Amino acid sequence: MEERFTDTAYTEGDFNKATTSPSQTTLSNWMWFNKYQLFPHLNFKPEKPSISFKSGTFVHDWFQNILVGQAKIEDVELAFKTHIEQFEFEEKHKMKAQFILKKIKGYVERHLEAINEVSDNFSGWEIEKSFSDWYDDKYMGNTLNLANEGFIDGVNHNEKKITEHKNRFGSVSFKPLKKDNKKKTKKDDKPNENRIGDWVYSKSQIIKYPQFTHCIQAAVYSKHFNNKYRPYLIYVSEVDYTIFTPDNCWELTPKGLEYFFKKFIQINIQRQEMLRMANGDMKKLAMIIGVDWSEIRNYKSNFLLENYHEEDMQRLEDFYEKL
Repeated sequence: MEERFTDTAYTEGDFNKATTSPSQTTLSNWMWFNKYQLFPHLNFKPEKPSISFKSGTFVHDWFQNILVGQAKIEDVELAFKTHIEQFEFEEKHKMKAQFILKKIKGYVERHLEAINEVSDNFSGWEIEKSFSDWYDDKYMGNTLNLANEGFIDGVNHNEKKITEHKNRFGSVSFKPLKKDNKKKTKKDDKPNENRIGDWVYSKSQIIKYPQFTHCIQAAVYSKHFNNKYRPYLIYVSEVDYTIFTPDNCWELTPKGLEYFFKKFIQINIQRQEMLRMANGDMKKLAMIIGVDWSEIRNYKSNFLLENYHEEDMQRLEDFYEKL
């Protein structure tokens, strides 16, 4: 096989990016530029911890380790409590952590139940399967001259199956109890598991279709195995789980996987050529990609931006103001 080299478009001047990945590809061009080029260039501080991200990582680690016999389900709640105590969360995240703590064991159990549904048994599974692939597919007359690297949640070589797992956590909001002089009933005395003090937990919405970006991930993972492994997208919520398969979801059929893999190639080659046009100049790349002023102004409402520090977000706005 001919040796491949990273295109210099990725490493000229201010740029410093050695690989791409399915998770990078799932971002909009503007968010990808911010996270992987501009924020490091501006020396942003590390993000403040997010309870949803920390919980999602925890759930993945635990169901995978139980799957391969390296952990026990009865230890989940204590381990999660210990896990979250190491982080300094803001108040909203602290309250959400209390709600998730009551539900965390169920999340881990449902991932295992889903695997049990798609597999003959728990044996033969490999977790966090790493890959590094190059492709010859073309778009705009160019190939993607960059390695695609990542990890696949679950692979069963005996059954030729791959699984990608997603967690769907709810949201919390501050809703103080109304004070009134009405006489309480027995119904009022019944504990509400979705309220702690003045904070209320709202369950995640039911998912009817797999997310576009998750389909790109499934397509890339399938491509690694030459589309010979059967893909499954598994979504777990507070109360149940949903499994998308080639039988109930066009996106995971051979035609669907081909479509989404093309989107992966197109997105990344488009970015490659924007980098080439910018020729190592961060400001020029920023002008090519454009700016989403509304997202900067309302960054606290964007889960991808809300955990950055206020002073850094001001520096981001200043950067664009001075282009």
